[in-house]
Formats: sequence, structure tokens, C-alpha cells
Amino acid sequence: MAESAKADAASQATEDLGYINRAGSASMKDGAHAASQVHDIFDTIDVQEEIKKLLVMLDRDNSLETRAALQSEQAQQAKAFAGHWFQRIDFPALAFSSTSDHATAFIDEGGLNTLGRRLSSTQASILRPYPKWIYLKPRMPDVRGKSVLEVGSSNGFFAFRFAEMGASRVTGIEIVRQQHEAACWSRDVLGYTNVQLLHSDFLTDASIRKHDVVFCSEVVNHFLFPFYGIARLIALANETFVFDTGAVDIPDQYLRLDTGWWVRTEALLYHSFLYSDGLLLDFFNIIGVGPHRVRRYKAPRDQHHILYVVDTSGLAEERTRRGAPPYLAAMLESLAPKS
Repeated sequence: MAESAKADAASQATEDLGYINRAGSASMKDGAHAASQVHDIFDTIDVQEEIKKLLVMLDRDNSLETRAALQSEQAQQAKAFAGHWFQRIDFPALAFSSTSDHATAFIDEGGLNTLGRRLSSTQASILRPYPKWIYLKPRMPDVRGKSVLEVGSSNGFFAFRFAEMGASRVTGIEIVRQQHEAACWSRDVLGYTNVQLLHSDFLTDASIRKHDVVFCSEVVNHFLFPFYGIARLIALANETFVFDTGAVDIPDQYLRLDTGWWVRTEALLYHSFLYSDGLLLDFFNIIGVGPHRVRRYKAPRDQHHILYVVDTSGLAEERTRRGAPPYLAAMLESLAPKS
């Protein structure tokens, strides 16, 4: 019997029992994801003009003022974190940035900060995450008077932006100790009093409280258990979950594990999961986050980049109305903080 005929027979058998069996991406056949709004991630943004501004920032690193500032005592303190400046943090009063000395920046392929290869890997790494902020800032919810949680806060760039945007309280969680310490130094130099920075493992730290807005950019793909991580991130968001990630823009379910290894030592450098848009939307749906709650901001398909903005308000009540198998309902309930 052909595979399609077997699937049809199985579906008919389950329909007779009162439910429908959907294998893989079969849910796409009935347009299950159509209620999720789709937008161009760069809509209303003059990307070329913004890139010109970014390149001016790079040029300023070679100015006489910046070169002189890099000899200061504070600059030498910043240099102590060389190799762990994964983000460009500006210190306006000191006339330099954390990566003004390009040798202190963490250089890699640049990820989403290349803006679809409009910037080189080196440029993207030195400027990171300013390029991402071009499209993220206009997509963020109004955080004035809100609490914001960032998972994977690195050197503190986004946490500081949220504080500047009027958040009442910002919590950043970073598992890499050196990046966390650089963030704490930066916070103290810049004087942010409502930013709490924690050195912790988000996947295992049960003490993390709920926040109004939860933000995560290019982090979930590095979790050992990415889907558990997504479910927990949603459980911690009272109102909105902002999820910026690499993703294959196809409706089918797809998952791939990529790794990087040092040539000389054969040690693992990184691991990263690449998932598809269809898989993420199907996963959202099984944990009670229907497509009507998800707005997607997509880069051109070949760039493998989607920003998800998820409405989590009233989610618990909606889950109750929809229902779920007992094993899944119990697991989702266990993810929510008890107080």
C-alpha cells in the first residue's frame, strides 16, 4: 500500500474514534497556520541608510579622540574582558565602546548581525548587536512601566536598551561567566540602577520569576533542549514573548543539528539547532499557543531568519478552554513559577 494511502487509512481509523491523526507537517494541509500574521522584517526600515550609520561608528573607532580614550584607566579595565566582548557597549562619557579596540571583540561569522550578508562577518561581530537593533527596536512592545526578562543577556546591550525605553525592572540571565562579569562592569559604569544581571543556567534555575515581557535573541538554538526552553520562556511571559532566531522559512517540519569544532584540539566550539518555521508554529500550537497569537517578521527566505512576537496574555485561561492531554497539561503547569 502506498504511504499516502496508509496515512489516509490511519486518519480514517482515528476519525472513527473521534480524533484526527496528523503525521508530521500534515496540519499544513488545512491551513492551520494561516491565522499567524506575516510581515517583512525590514518593512518601513531604510536598511542602507542604517548601515551607513553603522559604518560611521566603525570609522569613529579610528578617530584621535577614541584612540586617546583607549589609553585611559577605564579602557584598560574594559580590556580585561578582551575576547568576551560579544556585544558593543557604548560608554559615551568615556569616549569609547567595548569593541572600539577591535582586538577585544569576539569575532565569529556574525550571525543575524550581518543583516543578510550586507555586513562582513568582522564588521558584524564588532558592531554586534547594533545591526539587529535596527529591526528589533520597532518590533518591541511598549515596555514603559513593565518588567522585562532577557535570557542570554551576554554583555547587557539589550537589557540596557530596555531600561532606557522605560522598563520598570530588567533582569538579564547569562550562563557564560566572563560575559556576565563584563555586563556587570558595564552596568555599574553606566549607572543603570533597575537592571539585575544574573549568572545562571536558565534551563535549570527554578528561581526565575515571571516578567511582563520575555526577550531572547539567537540563544534558544544553542540550548541542549530547545523546545523545553521555548515552553519555559513562554511560561515566564505575562504579556509578550519576543523570539529572534534563525529559522528555515518553510511550512514543513524540519530540524537540523550543526556543530563547530576546533581544528587543533578537536574540542567542540559550539552546537546550534536549525529549525523550520513550520516546526516552530506546530510546536507553539501543541503547547496551547495558537497561530492567532503569533506575529512573524521574516527576512528574505534565503537568510534563514524570523522574528516571532507572541501574545501570551490570558494564555492559561485559553489553554484551559482548549484542553490538553493530562501529561502535557501537567508539564506546562509545572513550568509556571508558583509565586
